[in-house]
Amino acid sequence: MAMSENEQRQLRELEAQLAGQRKLAALARRLESAGADIAQRRLSVLWAAGGSIGLMLVGAAVAVHSSALGAAAVVVLAGTLLLVGVAGMVVEAVGARRGHRLAHGHPPRWPSR
Repeated sequence: MAMSENEQRQLRELEAQLAGQRKLAALARRLESAGADIAQRRLSVLWAAGGSIGLMLVGAAVAVHSSALGAAAVVVLAGTLLLVGVAGMVVEAVGARRGHRLAHGHPPRWPSR
């Protein structure tokens, strides 16, 4: 059965809309993964900064033979590990929850301003 000119035009329009939706879906996936990458980079920077400060304090404590600087170094290093560890778990939990919601057909909830 041959399609009329109008039906062919409608079919081309629908195909163009579907192609646009595929592009939109691909863009949404890229943006979502970019958001996770940014969070991981921030955690890495925080971990590196805290570790660097802690190691500098350790070096200073050894150089001047100060137990107070050594205690401060331990506090900074332990605090950095705890902070980055908890933040990493939160980032992973949010990412897993978002992935679970998307897998079950629910649209993502955007944070309110």
